[in-house]
Amino acid sequence: MWGLFTLLFTGACLLSFLDWRKTMGAVLLIGFTQDIFRKLIAGEPRVFIVMVGAVFAVGLTSLLVRKGRTALTEPFLRWTVGIRTPLILFLILLVLQFFHSFFRYGNPTVSLIGLLSYGAPFLAVIFGYFWATDMEKVRSLFRLYVVIGIVVAITIMMSFQGVRWTIFNEVGAGLKIYDMGTILESHSGIMRTGEIAAWHVATAACLLLILFFTALKRGSNTIVAICVVALMIAVFLTGRRKMFMFFSLFVLFYVFGIAYFRRGVALGYVFTGLVIALAGWLAVEIVFPGGYGESINNYIARGTTVYSDASGRFMEIGINPIYWAYNRVGLLGGGLGIGSQGAGYFGAANVAGGSSEGGLGKIMVELGLPGLIILAWLGLSGFRYVIRILKLAAAQSSEPRWLGFALGVVVLLFANFLTFSVATQLYGDIFILIMLGTFAGILLAIPRMIVNSTELEGLRNLSVQR
Repeated sequence: MWGLFTLLFTGACLLSFLDWRKTMGAVLLIGFTQDIFRKLIAGEPRVFIVMVGAVFAVGLTSLLVRKGRTALTEPFLRWTVGIRTPLILFLILLVLQFFHSFFRYGNPTVSLIGLLSYGAPFLAVIFGYFWATDMEKVRSLFRLYVVIGIVVAITIMMSFQGVRWTIFNEVGAGLKIYDMGTILESHSGIMRTGEIAAWHVATAACLLLILFFTALKRGSNTIVAICVVALMIAVFLTGRRKMFMFFSLFVLFYVFGIAYFRRGVALGYVFTGLVIALAGWLAVEIVFPGGYGESINNYIARGTTVYSDASGRFMEIGINPIYWAYNRVGLLGGGLGIGSQGAGYFGAANVAGGSSEGGLGKIMVELGLPGLIILAWLGLSGFRYVIRILKLAAAQSSEPRWLGFALGVVVLLFANFLTFSVATQLYGDIFILIMLGTFAGILLAIPRMIVNSTELEGLRNLSVQR
Protein backbone atom coordinates (compact mmCIF):
# COMPACT_ATOMS: atom_id res chain seq x y z
CA MET A 1 0.00 0.00 0.00
CA TRP A 2 2.87 2.34 0.75
CA GLY A 3 4.22 1.82 -2.75
CA LEU A 4 0.87 2.50 -4.42
CA PHE A 5 0.27 5.66 -2.40
CA THR A 6 3.83 6.87 -3.01
CA LEU A 7 3.25 6.49 -6.74
CA LEU A 8 -0.07 8.36 -6.52
CA PHE A 9 1.41 11.08 -4.31
CA THR A 10 4.46 11.55 -6.52
CA GLY A 11 2.27 11.83 -9.60
CA ALA A 12 0.08 14.45 -7.90
CA CYS A 13 3.11 16.50 -6.85
CA LEU A 14 4.65 16.28 -10.31
CA LEU A 15 1.39 17.34 -11.95
CA SER A 16 1.07 20.31 -9.56
CA PHE A 17 4.64 21.41 -10.17
CA LEU A 18 4.52 21.19 -13.96
CA ASP A 19 1.15 22.95 -14.22
CA TRP A 20 -0.04 24.76 -11.10
CA ARG A 21 -3.47 25.22 -12.70
CA LYS A 22 -4.09 21.50 -12.19
CA THR A 23 -3.23 21.62 -8.50
CA MET A 24 -6.85 21.63 -7.28
CA GLY A 25 -7.56 18.36 -9.06
CA ALA A 26 -4.45 16.84 -7.48
CA VAL A 27 -5.47 18.20 -4.07
CA LEU A 28 -8.91 16.59 -4.30
CA LEU A 29 -7.34 13.31 -5.43
CA ILE A 30 -4.95 13.08 -2.48
CA GLY A 31 -7.33 14.72 0.01
CA PHE A 32 -10.05 12.14 -0.56
CA THR A 33 -7.75 9.09 -0.79
CA GLN A 34 -5.14 9.72 1.91
CA ASP A 35 -7.48 8.44 4.65
CA ILE A 36 -8.19 5.25 2.69
CA PHE A 37 -4.48 4.39 2.52
CA ARG A 38 -3.99 5.36 6.15
CA LYS A 39 -6.64 2.86 7.23
CA LEU A 40 -5.07 0.09 5.15
CA ILE A 41 -1.53 0.54 6.53
CA ALA A 42 -0.56 -0.97 9.88
CA GLY A 43 -0.45 1.58 12.67
CA GLU A 44 -2.52 4.12 10.73
CA PRO A 45 0.43 6.58 10.37
CA ARG A 46 -0.41 10.18 11.20
CA VAL A 47 1.82 11.44 8.42
CA PHE A 48 -1.05 10.92 5.98
CA ILE A 49 -2.83 13.93 7.46
CA VAL A 50 -0.30 16.31 5.90
CA MET A 51 0.03 14.63 2.49
CA VAL A 52 -2.61 16.85 0.89
CA GLY A 53 -0.81 19.87 2.30
CA ALA A 54 2.42 18.77 0.63
CA VAL A 55 0.72 18.50 -2.77
CA PHE A 56 -0.81 21.92 -2.31
CA ALA A 57 2.55 23.39 -1.24
CA VAL A 58 4.15 22.12 -4.46
CA GLY A 59 1.42 23.74 -6.56
CA LEU A 60 1.64 27.00 -4.63
CA THR A 61 5.42 27.07 -5.03
CA SER A 62 5.02 26.56 -8.77
CA LEU A 63 2.56 29.45 -8.87
CA LEU A 64 4.80 31.82 -6.91
CA VAL A 65 7.83 30.98 -9.08
CA ARG A 66 5.86 32.01 -12.13
CA LYS A 67 4.01 35.01 -10.66
CA GLY A 68 6.73 36.48 -8.45
CA ARG A 69 6.60 37.95 -4.97
CA THR A 70 3.85 40.42 -5.84
CA ALA A 71 1.48 37.45 -5.91
CA LEU A 72 1.57 37.38 -2.11
CA THR A 73 -0.23 40.71 -1.78
CA GLU A 74 -2.29 41.13 -4.97
CA PRO A 75 -5.33 39.09 -3.80
CA PHE A 76 -5.71 41.28 -0.74
CA LEU A 77 -4.77 44.72 -2.02
CA ARG A 78 -5.51 44.95 -5.74
CA TRP A 79 -9.24 45.52 -5.48
CA THR A 80 -9.43 47.10 -2.05
CA VAL A 81 -7.03 48.76 0.38
CA GLY A 82 -9.45 48.71 3.31
CA ILE A 83 -8.05 45.48 4.75
CA ARG A 84 -4.37 46.43 4.44
CA THR A 85 -3.78 47.77 7.96
CA PRO A 86 -5.61 45.08 9.98
CA LEU A 87 -4.09 42.37 7.78
CA ILE A 88 -0.54 43.64 8.37
CA LEU A 89 -1.18 43.91 12.11
CA PHE A 90 -2.56 40.37 12.18
CA LEU A 91 0.51 38.97 10.41
CA ILE A 92 2.79 40.79 12.85
CA LEU A 93 0.80 39.37 15.77
CA LEU A 94 1.16 35.85 14.36
CA VAL A 95 4.94 36.24 14.26
CA LEU A 96 5.05 37.55 17.84
CA GLN A 97 2.83 34.77 19.16
CA PHE A 98 4.86 32.21 17.23
CA PHE A 99 7.99 33.16 19.18
CA HIS A 100 5.93 33.49 22.36
CA SER A 101 4.87 29.84 22.28
CA PHE A 102 8.30 28.73 21.01
CA PHE A 103 10.18 30.19 23.98
CA ARG A 104 7.43 29.46 26.50
CA TYR A 105 7.02 25.74 25.77
CA GLY A 106 10.44 24.98 24.29
CA ASN A 107 9.14 22.99 21.36
CA PRO A 108 8.94 24.44 17.85
CA THR A 109 6.32 21.84 16.87
CA VAL A 110 3.67 23.57 18.98
CA SER A 111 4.41 26.89 17.28
CA LEU A 112 4.46 25.30 13.83
CA ILE A 113 1.10 23.60 14.41
CA GLY A 114 -0.41 26.95 15.28
CA LEU A 115 1.27 28.72 12.38
CA LEU A 116 -0.07 26.07 10.02
CA SER A 117 -3.64 26.47 11.26
CA TYR A 118 -3.58 30.21 10.52
CA GLY A 119 -1.17 30.20 7.59
CA ALA A 120 -2.65 27.39 5.47
CA PRO A 121 -5.92 29.18 4.67
CA PHE A 122 -4.02 32.44 4.10
CA LEU A 123 -1.80 30.79 1.47
CA ALA A 124 -4.80 29.01 -0.03
CA VAL A 125 -6.48 32.39 -0.51
CA ILE A 126 -3.54 33.46 -2.66
CA PHE A 127 -3.70 30.29 -4.70
CA GLY A 128 -7.49 30.38 -5.11
CA TYR A 129 -7.36 33.98 -6.28
CA PHE A 130 -5.00 33.24 -9.19
CA TRP A 131 -6.50 29.85 -9.97
CA ALA A 132 -10.05 31.23 -10.41
CA THR A 133 -9.97 32.83 -13.85
CA ASP A 134 -13.62 32.42 -14.83
CA MET A 135 -16.91 31.19 -13.42
CA GLU A 136 -17.11 28.02 -15.50
CA LYS A 137 -13.67 26.89 -14.32
CA VAL A 138 -14.80 27.26 -10.71
CA ARG A 139 -18.08 25.52 -11.46
CA SER A 140 -16.12 22.57 -12.88
CA LEU A 141 -14.26 22.31 -9.55
CA PHE A 142 -17.58 22.45 -7.70
CA ARG A 143 -19.00 19.70 -9.92
CA LEU A 144 -16.03 17.44 -9.24
CA TYR A 145 -16.30 18.10 -5.52
CA VAL A 146 -20.04 17.30 -5.54
CA VAL A 147 -19.45 14.00 -7.36
CA ILE A 148 -16.79 12.99 -4.83
CA GLY A 149 -19.04 14.16 -1.98
CA ILE A 150 -21.81 11.89 -3.24
CA VAL A 151 -19.34 8.98 -3.35
CA VAL A 152 -18.36 9.72 0.27
CA ALA A 153 -22.07 9.81 1.21
CA ILE A 154 -22.63 6.43 -0.46
CA THR A 155 -19.76 4.90 1.55
CA ILE A 156 -21.27 6.32 4.75
CA MET A 157 -24.61 4.67 3.90
CA MET A 158 -22.86 1.40 3.06
CA SER A 159 -21.21 1.47 6.47
CA PHE A 160 -24.59 2.12 8.09
CA GLN A 161 -26.05 -0.85 6.25
CA GLY A 162 -23.45 -3.14 7.75
CA VAL A 163 -20.71 -3.30 5.12
CA ARG A 164 -17.61 -3.88 7.25
CA TRP A 165 -14.76 -3.00 4.92
CA THR A 166 -11.56 -1.74 6.52
CA ILE A 167 -11.71 1.49 4.52
CA PHE A 168 -15.07 2.30 6.17
CA ASN A 169 -13.69 2.16 9.73
CA GLU A 170 -12.89 5.30 11.68
CA VAL A 171 -9.23 5.90 12.38
CA GLY A 172 -8.45 4.87 15.96
CA ALA A 173 -11.04 3.44 18.31
CA GLY A 174 -13.97 5.12 16.60
CA LEU A 175 -16.66 7.32 18.10
CA LYS A 176 -19.69 6.02 19.99
CA ILE A 177 -22.56 8.43 20.59
CA TYR A 178 -24.77 7.84 23.63
CA ASP A 179 -28.05 9.50 22.74
CA MET A 180 -31.70 8.83 21.88
CA GLY A 181 -31.79 6.08 24.51
CA THR A 182 -29.25 3.96 22.63
CA ILE A 183 -25.70 3.86 21.31
CA LEU A 184 -25.20 5.36 17.85
CA GLU A 185 -22.13 4.68 15.77
CA SER A 186 -20.53 7.54 13.90
CA HIS A 187 -20.20 6.33 10.32
CA SER A 188 -17.33 7.94 8.42
CA GLY A 189 -17.22 6.07 5.12
CA ILE A 190 -13.85 6.49 3.42
CA MET A 191 -12.91 9.51 5.56
CA ARG A 192 -10.96 9.07 8.79
CA THR A 193 -13.67 10.38 11.15
CA GLY A 194 -17.38 11.06 10.98
CA GLU A 195 -16.81 14.75 11.65
CA ILE A 196 -14.49 15.16 8.67
CA ALA A 197 -16.86 13.16 6.47
CA ALA A 198 -19.84 15.26 7.57
CA TRP A 199 -18.09 18.51 6.62
CA HIS A 200 -17.23 17.33 3.13
CA VAL A 201 -20.69 15.89 2.48
CA ALA A 202 -22.47 19.01 3.80
CA THR A 203 -20.14 21.22 1.74
CA ALA A 204 -20.93 19.14 -1.34
CA ALA A 205 -24.65 19.77 -0.70
CA CYS A 206 -24.03 23.52 -0.53
CA LEU A 207 -21.98 23.49 -3.73
CA LEU A 208 -24.70 21.47 -5.46
CA LEU A 209 -27.21 24.23 -4.71
CA ILE A 210 -24.78 26.87 -5.98
CA LEU A 211 -24.34 24.88 -9.19
CA PHE A 212 -28.10 24.50 -9.58
CA PHE A 213 -28.88 28.18 -9.19
CA THR A 214 -26.01 29.32 -11.44
CA ALA A 215 -26.64 26.88 -14.29
CA LEU A 216 -27.42 28.22 -17.75
CA LYS A 217 -30.16 25.60 -18.03
CA ARG A 218 -31.51 24.28 -14.76
CA GLY A 219 -32.28 20.62 -14.44
CA SER A 220 -35.06 18.98 -12.49
CA ASN A 221 -35.80 20.40 -9.04
CA THR A 222 -36.74 16.92 -7.89
CA ILE A 223 -33.41 15.35 -8.89
CA VAL A 224 -31.48 18.08 -7.09
CA ALA A 225 -33.73 17.70 -4.05
CA ILE A 226 -33.18 13.94 -3.95
CA CYS A 227 -29.39 14.39 -4.14
CA VAL A 228 -29.42 17.00 -1.38
CA VAL A 229 -31.60 14.84 0.85
CA ALA A 230 -29.31 11.85 0.29
CA LEU A 231 -26.31 13.96 1.27
CA MET A 232 -28.10 15.17 4.40
CA ILE A 233 -29.06 11.63 5.39
CA ALA A 234 -25.37 10.75 5.15
CA VAL A 235 -24.60 13.73 7.41
CA PHE A 236 -27.13 12.43 9.95
CA LEU A 237 -25.47 9.00 9.87
CA THR A 238 -22.15 10.53 10.94
CA GLY A 239 -23.86 11.70 14.12
CA ARG A 240 -22.35 15.17 13.71
CA ARG A 241 -25.29 17.49 14.30
CA LYS A 242 -23.38 20.72 13.74
CA MET A 243 -23.04 20.00 10.02
CA PHE A 244 -26.80 19.78 9.62
CA MET A 245 -27.01 23.20 11.25
CA PHE A 246 -24.22 24.35 8.92
CA PHE A 247 -26.25 23.35 5.86
CA SER A 248 -29.44 24.87 7.29
CA LEU A 249 -27.65 28.19 7.85
CA PHE A 250 -26.32 28.10 4.31
CA VAL A 251 -29.80 27.61 2.83
CA LEU A 252 -31.33 30.26 5.11
CA PHE A 253 -28.79 32.99 4.29
CA TYR A 254 -28.62 32.06 0.62
CA VAL A 255 -32.38 32.49 0.19
CA PHE A 256 -32.37 35.66 2.31
CA GLY A 257 -29.51 37.10 0.25
CA ILE A 258 -31.24 36.45 -3.03
CA ALA A 259 -34.46 37.91 -1.63
CA TYR A 260 -32.57 41.04 -0.58
CA PHE A 261 -30.76 41.65 -3.87
CA ARG A 262 -33.41 40.29 -6.25
CA ARG A 263 -36.82 39.96 -4.73
CA GLY A 264 -38.42 38.76 -7.95
CA VAL A 265 -36.51 35.49 -8.11
CA ALA A 266 -36.70 34.55 -4.43
CA LEU A 267 -39.87 32.50 -4.96
CA GLY A 268 -37.93 30.01 -7.07
CA TYR A 269 -35.48 29.44 -4.23
CA VAL A 270 -38.29 29.02 -1.71
CA PHE A 271 -40.03 26.52 -3.99
CA THR A 272 -36.85 24.47 -4.33
CA GLY A 273 -36.47 24.50 -0.55
CA LEU A 274 -40.00 23.16 -0.16
CA VAL A 275 -39.28 20.40 -2.69
CA ILE A 276 -36.14 19.44 -0.73
CA ALA A 277 -38.13 19.32 2.51
CA LEU A 278 -40.85 17.18 0.89
CA ALA A 279 -38.28 14.80 -0.59
CA GLY A 280 -36.67 14.48 2.82
CA TRP A 281 -39.97 13.57 4.45
CA LEU A 282 -40.72 10.99 1.76
CA ALA A 283 -37.26 9.48 2.16
CA VAL A 284 -37.69 8.99 5.90
CA GLU A 285 -41.33 7.92 5.97
CA ILE A 286 -41.62 5.85 2.78
CA VAL A 287 -38.23 4.80 1.46
CA PHE A 288 -36.98 3.64 4.89
CA PRO A 289 -39.94 1.83 6.45
CA GLY A 290 -40.00 -0.64 9.33
CA GLY A 291 -37.03 -1.39 11.54
CA TYR A 292 -34.56 0.19 9.12
CA GLY A 293 -36.59 3.38 9.25
CA GLU A 294 -36.68 3.31 13.03
CA SER A 295 -32.91 2.94 13.12
CA ILE A 296 -32.25 5.82 10.77
CA ASN A 297 -34.83 7.91 12.57
CA ASN A 298 -32.63 7.76 15.69
CA TYR A 299 -29.90 9.54 13.75
CA ILE A 300 -32.32 12.03 12.22
CA ALA A 301 -34.00 12.70 15.56
CA ARG A 302 -30.60 13.36 17.13
CA GLY A 303 -29.63 15.64 14.25
CA THR A 304 -32.73 17.79 14.51
CA THR A 305 -32.10 18.45 18.23
CA VAL A 306 -29.32 20.78 17.12
CA TYR A 307 -31.91 23.54 16.74
CA SER A 308 -33.13 23.37 20.34
CA ASP A 309 -29.56 23.16 21.66
CA ALA A 310 -28.17 25.93 19.44
CA SER A 311 -28.53 28.93 21.75
CA GLY A 312 -27.19 27.12 24.81
CA ARG A 313 -24.28 25.66 22.88
CA PHE A 314 -23.39 29.06 21.43
CA MET A 315 -23.13 30.55 24.91
CA GLU A 316 -21.36 27.54 26.41
CA ILE A 317 -18.87 26.89 23.60
CA GLY A 318 -18.92 30.15 21.65
CA ILE A 319 -18.84 32.92 24.29
CA ASN A 320 -17.82 31.43 27.64
CA PRO A 321 -14.44 30.11 26.37
CA ILE A 322 -13.27 33.72 25.97
CA TYR A 323 -13.51 34.12 29.75
CA TRP A 324 -11.97 30.70 30.33
CA ALA A 325 -9.03 31.65 28.10
CA TYR A 326 -8.52 34.87 30.03
CA ASN A 327 -8.37 32.93 33.30
CA ARG A 328 -5.75 30.58 31.88
CA VAL A 329 -3.37 32.82 29.93
CA GLY A 330 -4.41 36.44 30.55
CA LEU A 331 -5.19 39.20 28.10
CA LEU A 332 -2.16 38.71 25.85
CA GLY A 333 -2.73 35.04 25.03
CA GLY A 334 -0.51 32.01 25.44
CA GLY A 335 1.06 31.70 21.99
CA LEU A 336 0.40 29.96 18.70
CA GLY A 337 -0.55 26.32 18.75
CA ILE A 338 -1.58 25.81 22.36
CA GLY A 339 -5.24 25.60 21.42
CA SER A 340 -4.67 23.37 18.39
CA GLN A 341 -5.08 19.62 18.06
CA GLY A 342 -1.93 17.70 18.84
CA ALA A 343 -0.27 20.44 20.92
CA GLY A 344 -0.59 18.31 24.05
CA TYR A 345 1.88 15.79 22.64
CA PHE A 346 4.61 18.44 22.42
CA GLY A 347 4.72 20.12 25.80
CA ALA A 348 1.54 22.18 25.83
CA ALA A 349 -0.80 19.68 27.46
CA ASN A 350 -3.81 21.12 29.32
CA VAL A 351 -2.68 24.72 28.76
CA ALA A 352 -5.76 25.76 26.81
CA GLY A 353 -8.20 23.31 28.36
CA GLY A 354 -11.81 23.73 27.27
CA SER A 355 -11.21 27.34 26.23
CA SER A 356 -10.13 26.21 22.77
CA GLU A 357 -13.32 24.31 21.94
CA GLY A 358 -14.96 27.40 20.47
CA GLY A 359 -13.43 29.56 17.76
CA LEU A 360 -13.41 32.79 19.75
CA GLY A 361 -11.92 30.99 22.72
CA LYS A 362 -9.17 29.49 20.55
CA ILE A 363 -8.25 32.92 19.21
CA MET A 364 -8.28 34.38 22.71
CA VAL A 365 -6.13 31.64 24.22
CA GLU A 366 -3.55 31.79 21.41
CA LEU A 367 -3.58 35.43 20.27
CA GLY A 368 -5.13 37.14 23.28
CA LEU A 369 -7.41 40.16 23.29
CA PRO A 370 -5.27 41.92 20.63
CA GLY A 371 -6.01 39.01 18.30
CA LEU A 372 -9.76 39.28 18.86
CA ILE A 373 -9.70 43.05 18.26
CA ILE A 374 -7.57 42.86 15.11
CA LEU A 375 -9.64 40.02 13.66
CA ALA A 376 -12.85 41.92 14.42
CA TRP A 377 -11.38 44.91 12.57
CA LEU A 378 -10.30 42.69 9.69
CA GLY A 379 -13.73 41.05 9.62
CA LEU A 380 -15.53 44.38 9.50
CA SER A 381 -13.31 45.65 6.69
CA GLY A 382 -13.74 42.37 4.85
CA PHE A 383 -17.51 42.54 5.29
CA ARG A 384 -17.62 45.95 3.63
CA TYR A 385 -15.58 44.64 0.74
CA VAL A 386 -17.80 41.57 0.38
CA ILE A 387 -20.89 43.80 0.20
CA ARG A 388 -19.21 45.71 -2.66
CA ILE A 389 -18.51 42.43 -4.45
CA LEU A 390 -22.15 41.37 -4.07
CA LYS A 391 -23.40 44.73 -5.35
CA LEU A 392 -21.04 44.45 -8.31
CA ALA A 393 -22.30 40.93 -9.03
CA ALA A 394 -25.94 42.03 -8.71
CA ALA A 395 -25.32 44.86 -11.19
CA GLN A 396 -24.38 42.44 -13.98
CA SER A 397 -27.75 42.44 -15.74
CA SER A 398 -26.22 40.81 -18.82
CA GLU A 399 -25.09 37.83 -16.68
CA PRO A 400 -27.46 37.42 -13.71
CA ARG A 401 -25.68 34.24 -12.59
CA TRP A 402 -22.91 36.28 -10.99
CA LEU A 403 -25.10 37.15 -8.01
CA GLY A 404 -26.01 33.56 -7.22
CA PHE A 405 -22.40 32.53 -7.66
CA ALA A 406 -20.87 35.26 -5.50
CA LEU A 407 -23.56 35.02 -2.84
CA GLY A 408 -23.18 31.25 -2.65
CA VAL A 409 -19.44 31.49 -1.95
CA VAL A 410 -20.00 34.26 0.62
CA VAL A 411 -22.68 32.34 2.49
CA LEU A 412 -20.62 29.14 2.41
CA LEU A 413 -17.74 30.94 4.11
CA PHE A 414 -20.05 32.68 6.59
CA ALA A 415 -21.71 29.40 7.58
CA ASN A 416 -18.25 27.95 8.21
CA PHE A 417 -17.38 30.92 10.41
CA LEU A 418 -20.50 30.34 12.52
CA THR A 419 -19.64 26.65 12.80
CA PHE A 420 -16.04 27.47 13.73
CA SER A 421 -17.29 29.67 16.57
CA VAL A 422 -18.65 26.61 18.37
CA ALA A 423 -16.38 23.81 17.08
CA THR A 424 -12.67 24.29 16.34
CA GLN A 425 -11.32 20.75 16.11
CA LEU A 426 -12.83 20.26 12.67
CA TYR A 427 -10.94 23.30 11.39
CA GLY A 428 -7.58 21.89 12.33
CA ASP A 429 -7.72 19.57 9.31
CA ILE A 430 -5.31 20.71 6.58
CA PHE A 431 -7.54 19.58 3.73
CA ILE A 432 -10.48 21.57 5.07
CA LEU A 433 -8.30 24.64 5.66
CA ILE A 434 -7.01 24.47 2.08
CA MET A 435 -10.52 24.22 0.65
CA LEU A 436 -11.83 27.11 2.77
CA GLY A 437 -8.89 29.30 1.81
CA THR A 438 -9.41 28.43 -1.84
CA PHE A 439 -13.10 29.35 -1.61
CA ALA A 440 -12.10 32.70 -0.05
CA GLY A 441 -9.57 33.26 -2.84
CA ILE A 442 -12.28 32.56 -5.41
CA LEU A 443 -14.44 35.18 -3.73
CA LEU A 444 -11.67 37.79 -3.90
CA ALA A 445 -11.15 36.93 -7.57
CA ILE A 446 -14.76 37.67 -8.54
CA PRO A 447 -14.18 41.37 -9.41
CA ARG A 448 -11.35 40.36 -11.73
CA MET A 449 -13.43 37.56 -13.25
CA ILE A 450 -16.28 39.98 -13.90
CA VAL A 451 -13.90 42.47 -15.50
CA ASN A 452 -12.51 39.75 -17.73
CA SER A 453 -15.93 38.44 -18.68
CA THR A 454 -17.53 41.80 -19.44
CA GLU A 455 -14.44 43.54 -20.87
CA LEU A 456 -15.63 46.82 -19.42
CA GLU A 457 -12.62 48.92 -18.58
CA GLY A 458 -14.69 51.18 -16.36
CA LEU A 459 -15.04 48.44 -13.76
CA ARG A 460 -11.32 48.74 -13.02
CA ASN A 461 -12.14 51.85 -10.98
CA LEU A 462 -13.12 49.43 -8.23
CA SER A 463 -9.42 48.94 -7.49
CA VAL A 464 -9.02 52.45 -6.06
CA GLN A 465 -12.15 52.47 -3.93
CA ARG A 466 -12.03 51.71 -0.24
